[in-house]
Amino acid sequence: MEEEDDDSMPSALGHHADSGHRNQASSSSRSKYSQSLKTLIPFRFFSSQSHPVDDAGLLSFGSFSWLLPFLWAMFSNKRDISSLQLSPFDVADISAKRLRTLWEQEVAKVGLEKASLLRVILRFLRTRVVLSVCAGTLGILAAFLGPAFLVNVILQWIEKKEAISFYHGFGLCLALLCSEACRCFFHGLMYAVAIRSAVRMKGAFSKLAFTKIISLRMPNDLVFGEMINLVTTDSNTMYDAVVNGLYLLVCPTLFLMCLIYACYILGYTALTGIAIYLIAMLAEFLLVRSISISRGKSMALSDNRVRMMNEILTSIKLIKMYAWEDYFEKKITGIRKMELKELQKDSFLQRVSVCLGGLIPTSATILMFVVHSLLGFKLSISEAFTIIVIFNSLRVILVLLSVEVKLVADSLVSIARLRELLLIQNPAPYVVQQKDGESAIVMENTTLSWTKPQRQPDFPHSARAEALPTLRNISFTLPKGNLLGVCGNIGSGKTSLISSILEQMYLQQGSITANGTFAYASQQAWIFHGTVRENILMGQPFDQDKYDRVVDACCLITDLDILPYGDQTEIGERGLNLSGGQKQRISLARAVYSNRDIFLLDDPLSAVDAHVGKHIFEECIKKALKGKSIILVTHQLQYLEFCDSILVMVDGQIEEAGNHKDLMNADGHYAQLIRNCQMEQCTNEKKKGSMQDAAQMMDWELKNHKGIDNPAFDMSDDEDEQEGTTNHTASSKPEEQLVDREHSGKGAVSWRTYHQFCFVSTGYFYIFFTALTYILLAGSTVFTNWWLSYWLSKGHGVANVTHEEVGNITLNPDLHFYQMIYGVMLIIIMVLSITKSILFTVTTLRVASKLHNSLFKKIIGSPMSFFDTTPTGRIINRFSKDQDEVDRVLNIYMDPLCQYGLMAFFSILTVIAVFPPFLAVYAVLCAILVPAIRMAKRSLRRLKRMESISRSPCISLTTSTLQGHSTIHAYNTRESHIKQFTYLNDTHSNHLFLFTCSSRWLSICLENLVIMSGFGLCLFLVFVPDSVIHSATKGLALSCAIQLTGMFQYVIYTSSEVEARFNSVERQLEYIQNSKSEAPSKIKEVQISENWPQQGNITFVNYKMRYRMNMPIVLNNLNINIRAGEKLGIVGRTGSGKSSLGVALFRLVEPASGTILIDGVDITAIGLQELRSKLSIIPQDPVLFFGTVRYNLDPFDNYSDEDLWAVLEKTYLKDTISKLNKQLQAEVLVNGENFSVGERQLICMARALLRNSKIIVMDEVTASIDAETDSLIQKTVVEAFKDCTVLTIAHRIQTILHTDRILVMDKGEAAEFESPDVLRQRPDSLFSSLLAASNTIST
Repeated sequence: MEEEDDDSMPSALGHHADSGHRNQASSSSRSKYSQSLKTLIPFRFFSSQSHPVDDAGLLSFGSFSWLLPFLWAMFSNKRDISSLQLSPFDVADISAKRLRTLWEQEVAKVGLEKASLLRVILRFLRTRVVLSVCAGTLGILAAFLGPAFLVNVILQWIEKKEAISFYHGFGLCLALLCSEACRCFFHGLMYAVAIRSAVRMKGAFSKLAFTKIISLRMPNDLVFGEMINLVTTDSNTMYDAVVNGLYLLVCPTLFLMCLIYACYILGYTALTGIAIYLIAMLAEFLLVRSISISRGKSMALSDNRVRMMNEILTSIKLIKMYAWEDYFEKKITGIRKMELKELQKDSFLQRVSVCLGGLIPTSATILMFVVHSLLGFKLSISEAFTIIVIFNSLRVILVLLSVEVKLVADSLVSIARLRELLLIQNPAPYVVQQKDGESAIVMENTTLSWTKPQRQPDFPHSARAEALPTLRNISFTLPKGNLLGVCGNIGSGKTSLISSILEQMYLQQGSITANGTFAYASQQAWIFHGTVRENILMGQPFDQDKYDRVVDACCLITDLDILPYGDQTEIGERGLNLSGGQKQRISLARAVYSNRDIFLLDDPLSAVDAHVGKHIFEECIKKALKGKSIILVTHQLQYLEFCDSILVMVDGQIEEAGNHKDLMNADGHYAQLIRNCQMEQCTNEKKKGSMQDAAQMMDWELKNHKGIDNPAFDMSDDEDEQEGTTNHTASSKPEEQLVDREHSGKGAVSWRTYHQFCFVSTGYFYIFFTALTYILLAGSTVFTNWWLSYWLSKGHGVANVTHEEVGNITLNPDLHFYQMIYGVMLIIIMVLSITKSILFTVTTLRVASKLHNSLFKKIIGSPMSFFDTTPTGRIINRFSKDQDEVDRVLNIYMDPLCQYGLMAFFSILTVIAVFPPFLAVYAVLCAILVPAIRMAKRSLRRLKRMESISRSPCISLTTSTLQGHSTIHAYNTRESHIKQFTYLNDTHSNHLFLFTCSSRWLSICLENLVIMSGFGLCLFLVFVPDSVIHSATKGLALSCAIQLTGMFQYVIYTSSEVEARFNSVERQLEYIQNSKSEAPSKIKEVQISENWPQQGNITFVNYKMRYRMNMPIVLNNLNINIRAGEKLGIVGRTGSGKSSLGVALFRLVEPASGTILIDGVDITAIGLQELRSKLSIIPQDPVLFFGTVRYNLDPFDNYSDEDLWAVLEKTYLKDTISKLNKQLQAEVLVNGENFSVGERQLICMARALLRNSKIIVMDEVTASIDAETDSLIQKTVVEAFKDCTVLTIAHRIQTILHTDRILVMDKGEAAEFESPDVLRQRPDSLFSSLLAASNTIST
């Protein structure tokens, strides 16, 4: 049923309408339900809607037969899954608007703190819940009428042993058939309404969560794992809860009717069974709270695990280079162990709930009949088997109840988590926009902080709270069209100044006024997965002329020519296949192309070469952005004299302000900084000797180096380090350049998958014993009914009785024997149930744990090429939703499938044993079922696989959004990201919706066939005389047949769900089995000295390397020797192979031929752990982990606090860290967001100093550090690493002039390899040209 919920939104705002508007409201209400009312038409033949469910009549909608043409088309490969889109009535956009409106009403009514999201969701589902409950109640009435009334009448006729007329008997059987068919249809109708409601709930829930996430201006307040789980796991939990949870509302009706009728038939002894049921119901609801508490704890641990997994995947290069895989494996394993403890409680409580569903009907029946017979009451066949049929009908309901209780408990946890997110409030907007005036930005006496002045529990504690306020008494004016330069030492508040303008801080006093829109280039460039062009345009229309000008101004033309597909080259997540300079220039190009009024540039020149920085400053900042208002934060002091005005930041305050001339005349802090910079340049000039003519140098620059920088230490599968050039604007986007499309499996889930799941960690004996327990339990349950039939058939036994007392079982001399066997079976069933629950819980969780641990080992042991070509969201999907399916959801369905599948099997055997010729009926039934199951299962598998695959893009988008939070806010592109998420979420919801409907269609079809077979059996039992089959045996067969009608549908449904959930197992095993691993971490046969390397001599011998098979050689026949203790500077053009040297040294890629020797040891012959643990890398992009300062410096706790303070002092961080409240134990947020980029870089340097390796690779480690600190750090490097071999990959030539030798890379070869003095004396050398280019910057 469709419900145009959004039409009700205006009226939901609470405005009072006069009588004139009431007619309009009434008309609107009719319009709102017009599409829904059309569904009440039994048959509809004309298609007018885009989705077949919207054209379904009542019968088609309730039976899901509208899906049959689509399933057949899929089965015959005539239609693709993607050809059927989600119904426009079910899309997330409409549902989310309505849910948000209801939430806003709730907040307006009771206030934010008292607002109940549960109450809002119930209002959101109110109308559809009523409809679903009505349909379910009708189904319940039919379910009661058949087993309770009609079966009783049929059994009474059978028991009378009198001839029955054909029409009377046929009428009774037909009435039973109709009641069962009505039950099946109305239950289907209930689920049909519930499924559409669930799709809307899922879409509204996930979009509301994503919208809130992207609307928050304080990204540090977001916990990554929780955000991912909210938009994936939690939204799916809400879907499952709405689909199945509504049955909870109709169950009490059937319970009440059945228990009252049991008392009517059996008398007050039925109260024994009723008492057991009431105790069971009370126990079920007590379990809800326990399950909910346990689920909340396990979800919190799951959030932590997913957050850490994302952190590992984001920082995988550093982890591999530092050989920290084992450490992080222990961290993940520790979290996983705690999670498994909670999951074990959760699973055991769930098994108790399922046990109650299977145990209670049998226990209640046995105790009731034993008590009844002990009290001497007569028990007839019709009474006994009517009670059995009634209680068996309650069996499936109890099982469903246990599942639904679990799902509802999980949904309550999810609702609480979303409410917690919704309660987080943004800082109050404080930037006032003024359209008139001559100033672009005015800040007056402004004081701001990263935390609220009066702390509230909305946000997690951060280290920023220790230094309130961050900015103090800031006052400046940026006139329109002016360039404002901002400089200062690291941690002085430069980036915070930019953040304050973007309203990412809390205003304590003062005011900020802006006049125009913002463009923003962050200090660490945000690059999302897409093409170069898509990253530059960021959703804006493409203008070729404008685009070409921007690309030229940002020095990107030559880079695009080098890239294999020009600007259509695919970029990996976070720009994995780009250099640091390329990422920064793409980010800058994005800002320039946006053509905004005010440009906030946070140190965009640090990651590029000096000559490229000069080009960008002159051609981009001064010319392309002429007339724009610009704030330029920079550590490149040589550019400040060309700014209109300058701010000097010190400790969160403006120490000096003015233009270059005035500040130099003032002879303050700024003048000292400039003099130090000039003195350094003069020193370098004295070292340089004779140079080329400036004109010749400039000519060379224009010809060879325009737009080229030296890339950051990439350590990735660099597409930019391949030979060949193409036009920088490709005509079309090639498919699957870097990231392969995620493939889905084909065919059924293989038996090998089931086998591996069962025997992954438990062994054959354990599985056999568990399976035997299930078989014995199901057999014992069916045996109790057979034993009752046998007992009743013996009647009064050999006792002499009157005619009236014939068949009275209480007079049987062996009564106590029958009662004893009956009672013993109760004990056996209870013991088997408890044993089964324990075995199942232990077995499944051991398997889930083994799968998770094996998957993690495989992932973290994969080569870097795997991470470059596999989106993070795809991997996270395996560890979040897929793992949740294996941990929790699979068990919910697999346990009852095993238990009730075997019970159904034994029931069929019982019917065949009663009347062997009925085997032919079941054979015909199987002949019909097999093709139907085959068609449906094939479609179900495809739909479930597509559902799993379509979930990954949602995770990837959420991950990317969290990483680029500030940029998205600055450009105000939230809506485009929300639209993209809505589309991806609707695609996933559509696959989930079709899968659930297909599963229900299959269940209904099969149940109708079982009902027909039951009708045939009923006819046979009515008309076959007692002389052929005893009436007690007939009652047994009839009770089994009636039980099968409800149970068979449930078994087919759970089997479909189990197979679908095994898709998650299949996806995990795909990575476990198919992922290629790196070389071994340790090789036992090879023993190296603990002190290796002692000298640090590095020799490349005929070394060749390519990143992947069928890709070009990036290092070609290298033969170089780097002497022990030598300081080597490495330079070269983009794509020259200098980054690949580091890749080769750390063996992130294995050589195509040749080798590398370190102190004579072949590094390809030793383990990766032994190699990488002896080397150190200080990357340009600093990597910090969530935790503490101490944890980031020394994760293994190998060093004392004194050692840590010593390295912090050497990196000039001691004062900064000592000011924090907890000092070394101060919190570090995700990605180190509560430290400036410069501070993060210094922490990474301190980490390398502490490591004390003999070989150090430095990738422009001072790029984000001010000149003064840079000078001090260079001295520290010289002193601390004086006995080490240091390889420095340079962006700024001045930083490597003091090195012993220079290696100039060109096309993967060592073009030049001499001392700086020798290379400077060669006018035609590449190094002289680079040096000459850098010298023009100061002119």
